[in-house]
Amino acid sequence: MKSQSNGKRCLNLIKIIKGVFKAYLVTIFFFLILALIMYFTNLSESIIPKAVVVVSAVSILLSGINTTMDVDSMGWLHGGLVGLLYMGILIILSFFIVPSFAFSFNIVVDILLGFLVGALAGIIGVSL
Repeated sequence: MKSQSNGKRCLNLIKIIKGVFKAYLVTIFFFLILALIMYFTNLSESIIPKAVVVVSAVSILLSGINTTMDVDSMGWLHGGLVGLLYMGILIILSFFIVPSFAFSFNIVVDILLGFLVGALAGIIGVSL
């Protein structure tokens, strides 16, 4: 059931934070499946960077849709913020974990794509 907003347009930060958490849970699930597939087959490790991008996009998409299904308006913004926070947290963690991590144009593209995938998911979720 869609929430009643009494004509007000506001962000639901709790839903956004829960959405980011759900996206990370989905990511962990897909990474475990990928690890099992790679362990039991002869897949090359060269697919890992591509798989990370696909898993991240699918996680943001599914979580963005789930987050915005009961939101009346601004689904694109709710979903976009889920994607933005998801990618932002990954980048911040990478900065601390990977010693050679450097800010580059690819980072900006990743953040932008995270927001765009989330916004698309939000549009889809509000429509459902």
